[in-house]
Amino acid sequence: MSLKAEDIYNFLNNWSPLNIQESQDNSGLQIGDLNAEVKGILLCVDVTQKAIEFAKKHELNLIISHHPLIFNPLYKISKQDPFGNLIFQIIKANITVFSWHTPLDKVKDGVSEAILNKIGYKGSDFVIKTELNGEIFGLGRVVYLEKSIKLQELVNKIKKAFNSWVMLVGEEETQISNFAVCGGSGSFLIKELKKLQVNTLITSDVKYHLAKECEVSGFNLILIDHAVGESAVLEVLETKLSEFVKDTNIPIKTFYEKSPYKIL
Repeated sequence: MSLKAEDIYNFLNNWSPLNIQESQDNSGLQIGDLNAEVKGILLCVDVTQKAIEFAKKHELNLIISHHPLIFNPLYKISKQDPFGNLIFQIIKANITVFSWHTPLDKVKDGVSEAILNKIGYKGSDFVIKTELNGEIFGLGRVVYLEKSIKLQELVNKIKKAFNSWVMLVGEEETQISNFAVCGGSGSFLIKELKKLQVNTLITSDVKYHLAKECEVSGFNLILIDHAVGESAVLEVLETKLSEFVKDTNIPIKTFYEKSPYKIL
């Protein structure tokens, strides 16, 4: 049994519909041929030079990334430009690229829930919800704890699970009875979380002045590396895709890349 790229595309679209993506997003097909027979699948957060080399080495002709390869409008594609060169390499190697960004952020078992599962929790609800065709989607996930814990305990769990740096805005000894997670840049949820009386958020990419505001107001932030945190969803993708292709010989490999940030 063989599968075309379109079969994988439709599978992903049924689980994590492209029509729920944010207006500024560019999820879906980035480069390639939907009619191409899939020889192997590579999962990654970002389509980088190393990811492409890994795909070519292992003869994986379908790359599925979380972050869109093409996000901003392209006005030229030059082989002398680093990004343009990536596109040349992808086309020359007959690789098809899908990117599944905010749709993966908005499904129940998507990015935020994957982060929670990685640290041993399950979310009870979205922070912001929307309904489409009778199904609920949203952004951010909230956890209500049966027993309160210290912020330090939660930080320790995150550090252990992701083996990466963690930054805290708040006091380590503060007891919390709930918290929220939003993969990627989730600071836009803070106002909504305060309405829900949730005063702790695990997220990434918070600017200094907002962090200072949170410190003054007593809102706790636990900041993790953007790509390291979102890489948790690759495990979910691998599990779901493995079940879908189980009657084929299509290999699925996951490529993890180090954070660009170095803590010295």
